[in-house]
Amino acid sequence: MNGVFLTNVTPFTKTFELDLEGLKRIVEFAESVGYKYIVPLGTAGEFSSLTFEEKVRVIDQVRKALSKGEIIAGASSTSFLETAELCKKYKEIGVDKIMILPPYYLKGNEKGITDYFIKVSELCDLTIILYNNPSSAGIDLSPQLIKRLSDIIPSFKVLKEARYNVVEFKEVLRLVGDKIDIIDGLEERALLGLVLGAKGFTTSMGSFSSLPFMIYESYKKKRDIDTTIRLYDLLLEYRTFIKFPLTMSHLAKLGAWLRGLISSYVTRPPLPNLDDVISEDVKRKIIEKINQILNFEKNGIR
Repeated sequence: MNGVFLTNVTPFTKTFELDLEGLKRIVEFAESVGYKYIVPLGTAGEFSSLTFEEKVRVIDQVRKALSKGEIIAGASSTSFLETAELCKKYKEIGVDKIMILPPYYLKGNEKGITDYFIKVSELCDLTIILYNNPSSAGIDLSPQLIKRLSDIIPSFKVLKEARYNVVEFKEVLRLVGDKIDIIDGLEERALLGLVLGAKGFTTSMGSFSSLPFMIYESYKKKRDIDTTIRLYDLLLEYRTFIKFPLTMSHLAKLGAWLRGLISSYVTRPPLPNLDDVISEDVKRKIIEKINQILNFEKNGIR
């Protein structure tokens, strides 16, 4: 698997209900501009704020909205039994790939984590995309553990690697890059990840913008380094606004709302409401940057 993987937001109404029509519009937009892989219920999708039933509804809506792309369904949980139940529901919907984090509350040692993933693979016969996100999950899968998991779990085919340590990122590529596909899980590292040897990268920004896809195409297909760097600079300028307590979900939802794809840019608690944590001046600057990106898509680089 290679390319840009859209880890889309989960839109809500102003009363915190699922905005399934908005979700459909995001998926349709994403396919229309070239995104092939849609990954609902990742970090940007606020998976931990959804009920079991809501997760199934989200995956069902994405599956129905897709015309030719592939879905990688988020199935992370603190319980391998719940992940297995999600897997069964997803398979009924027509999904054949799931993405899972390591268990992120009770933190076992490497033996316990290994047993967890083995249990998931025994109970779920779908392809597994393992998601290493130490900053959010609180567990950092070592390069050696990732290699061990790739050796003993045949269904483990892809790694979404979101560690910040670039040296270890490259070590993972060296150890398992010829056996499984490595996808960079940090949008802000998109270009560097490709340079280091990743097969692609994930993006939440893709919930409203084709810019990440254009970066990949410019670098991998056209080999136009100057244009790639200018595109990447624009992505990094957008990312400068993501500072606690603002998250990528906040900005991507605001962008999708400005584009007219979703009915509101509400996030569910514990994420705070965007309008409650930034000044009008900062919000104005964010909107200006998003509009600059949207105008760029229409008019090209100037």
